[in-house]
Amino acid sequence: MKSWLTVLFVALAAGAWTWPKSTSVAAAEQGAPLVQIVPPGEKLVGNPSEKGALYYALEAQTTRLTTRFKSGHVAVAERGRIGNVTTTLRDEGGNEVARLKVNRIDGAHDLLHYQSPGAAPFQAMSNPNVVKPTLDWSAKQAYHLKKGGTDNLVWDEGTMRSRAKARIDAEAEVTEVETEWAEGLSANVTRQVYEPRNIAGHTIGGPVLVSDLKQHGTSVGWAIWFEKDRAFAYHIPQLMPRGADVIFESDLMKAYGTGWPFKPDTAWINLQVIATHHLKTLVARNGSTNVAKNCTDKSTPTTAIAKWTTFFVPSLLANEPGCDDMHRLDGGVVRDCCDDHDLCYEKNGCDSSSWWLWWRSWSCDRCNLTVVRCFLVQGTLDPGCIRARVCAG
Repeated sequence: MKSWLTVLFVALAAGAWTWPKSTSVAAAEQGAPLVQIVPPGEKLVGNPSEKGALYYALEAQTTRLTTRFKSGHVAVAERGRIGNVTTTLRDEGGNEVARLKVNRIDGAHDLLHYQSPGAAPFQAMSNPNVVKPTLDWSAKQAYHLKKGGTDNLVWDEGTMRSRAKARIDAEAEVTEVETEWAEGLSANVTRQVYEPRNIAGHTIGGPVLVSDLKQHGTSVGWAIWFEKDRAFAYHIPQLMPRGADVIFESDLMKAYGTGWPFKPDTAWINLQVIATHHLKTLVARNGSTNVAKNCTDKSTPTTAIAKWTTFFVPSLLANEPGCDDMHRLDGGVVRDCCDDHDLCYEKNGCDSSSWWLWWRSWSCDRCNLTVVRCFLVQGTLDPGCIRARVCAG
């Protein structure tokens, strides 16, 4: 039986599916907005066109992103100590042809500074309503400005382009992306073509994005996005000893009543496999017992591991809609774990004081054990069948 987390990992890139209905407790004073009230247990979600909150939190730990294009151009985007991003674009001969700097002004706005040899430099303000600048965005934007020009710029689906020219599909021109992350993790994705193969009753193949994950230079896992068949497979051997896992669009249909609400791209698949390794490592190190213990301890974490554990574990505490005390995760990979836990608590009359009260009832403990298991999912498919088309047995 499919575990919930086979679907949850894709939520790293998905902001949400639907907006919740809300009611107001009273008419607001003239000119003051009404307070949005969300019924207990109802899912709170964001903009489907925007990646989840956890995606951006993890992307912020990417230190360097190298993007190669079909034209031979290479964009290297680097994040500074205070979050500013500098992207250098070079041509096939290694000559610098453009540079784009993204300087953070406040929590939402950035100052964009672009310069290219032989052209007048310009500065512009980012628009938080249409884009959240990332290293991937900066690399593609620098490429777009170089190829499409900088006259009479307008925003077009999150990309600055010249009003006189059509928007370039920079993602379609990407051939390879290397993501360098914290903890010595890095992932390199390339475009390949797979011959048809049968995986869990599905025949899939064709164009794929293949991401190889390394830690300190040693291979530790991989992920594959089957573009035509819209299936995502991944395997972290040390953390998934029973085998690989694959998420088909039909799995999403069963869970949410809809398919993939976004188009996975090269940067996403790298960050997805990095996040999979990172989150599974945290759970493996702390264990389910420690996860439960941490949920009852509101003290300030002192170690890096403890801090990252509390980044998603406190969401298991009570029964607010979404991730209690950690609503920045409501668009992330653990959101549905939180919602299922909340509904279980509501059904059994549990609250934040109900952790491990076995002497009273096992009902609340069962909710806690189920949500902890949500973080511990393991794959069961033969990795060879997915990646090498060589099935065991």
